[in-house]
Amino acid sequence: MKNFKRLPLIQKPDRKLFFLILSCSGGAGHLRAGEALHRTAPLTGLPIRTEHYDVLDLTSPLFKKLYAGSYLQIVNRTPELWGYLYQQSELKPYNKKGIIKLFDQLNYRRYLHTLRILHPDAILCTHFLPYISISNRVRTDGITAPIFAITTDFDVHQLWIDPLVRQYFVFHEESAWQLHSKQVPEDRITVSGIPLMPEFRTKARPAPARRALGLDVHRFTILILSGGFGMGRLKDIVEQTITTLSGSSKTKFNLLVVCGKNEKARSEVRALRFPGNVDVKIFGFISHMDRCMDASDIVISKAGGLTSSEAMAKSLPMLIVDPIPGQESRNSDMIIEHGAGWKAMNIANLSYKLKHILESPSILTHARSATHRLAKPDAAETILNDIVDHLQSQKNASR
Repeated sequence: MKNFKRLPLIQKPDRKLFFLILSCSGGAGHLRAGEALHRTAPLTGLPIRTEHYDVLDLTSPLFKKLYAGSYLQIVNRTPELWGYLYQQSELKPYNKKGIIKLFDQLNYRRYLHTLRILHPDAILCTHFLPYISISNRVRTDGITAPIFAITTDFDVHQLWIDPLVRQYFVFHEESAWQLHSKQVPEDRITVSGIPLMPEFRTKARPAPARRALGLDVHRFTILILSGGFGMGRLKDIVEQTITTLSGSSKTKFNLLVVCGKNEKARSEVRALRFPGNVDVKIFGFISHMDRCMDASDIVISKAGGLTSSEAMAKSLPMLIVDPIPGQESRNSDMIIEHGAGWKAMNIANLSYKLKHILESPSILTHARSATHRLAKPDAAETILNDIVDHLQSQKNASR
């Protein structure tokens, strides 16, 4: 992604469509979905080029800190409040209030000016903020590029819905059903999956991935994730996990712990005493998540849309703990309903669930098979192909 301060004046090359990808750092998953589209584009052979921006980099530093920071503060400190706000905002059509209205007042002129300079053929949004913030002004300001919404959870919240959107791309047939129930026409909804980085398109064998990570290839391997921003009670989750594993002293395990950008959580995990039958590796923010998933037999994690989609693409069953009320709860519901994972009711319940999985290999085999029904590793290419087809059809119709 490029920072606004270094924003270039982009000249369109001949015969190539320019796709502007806009995400938002109000959550790591939105950024990863945007980057997945950007990195996949040159691999498709399509006549397109892409640029990827965090929309908050096109605003004032104060607003970026306020918007991204407020989300992280709420979900970390009062997740129940986030769940309440999520549910309440689902009950009625979107109305510009609060922080989105503040976006308009502080930023829309600068943002719209940027869009005019870039002059894309299509705008692909992996967060709703880039279009709902300017919905009332974008066409009157001469920006004619069609807008496509690429949703990043298994359900679609009311905030994503706006008449400005030409086409919605959703994770699952049930996601499409829910969106249609909110008065979005069926022909404006495409079931594509959530875009993933190219390295998640295939599942590698565990043994080579374990060797690359310096792990014993024969050990059962558990991956614990906290999310890109390191949210959640990671220390408690790791503590419960190693307590469970120490009860199986005759069996040896590999344990991978990814702390994200939360250095405090990383220090807390490092300070724990690990039993002799557990070989642990503790990471901060990493770029080799695909290899960690390839090496693992199960992932213990929250149920973010991107993380869950990546796990399904890697045939990796999920033991879900502490999902954020709202979107992550709905993600976990779908995973569990399809048999691709389990949900620990609380931290204490995590030990019971993990023990049951370790003692019943058949249920893990069943869950691994179930991930294939939810996996959509080619979503990014599907989306880009569909948008190119849409623009070419539109061009032919206008002749």
